[in-house]
Amino acid sequence: MVKKLLGKAVSDRKMVQAASRYSVGKVTLGRAAEEAGISVREMMVYLRERKIPSQYSLEDLEHDMKAYYGNRESR
Repeated sequence: MVKKLLGKAVSDRKMVQAASRYSVGKVTLGRAAEEAGISVREMMVYLRERKIPSQYSLEDLEHDMKAYYGNRESR
């Protein structure tokens, strides 16, 4: 039982540290999830539950959309 509690405490600490680094822009969402040892989706839920705002801006979305769909404005 002590082993389980210690494992949970370590896991929780990793989540807190990764979320903190994400919140100040030191790591990406993917990197934060990797550091915490969870999926990106799980990290998104964790961040939302703690009301940590997304670091993904409108400019990031526009950039990603252009990269994915190509620059249709130049056609």
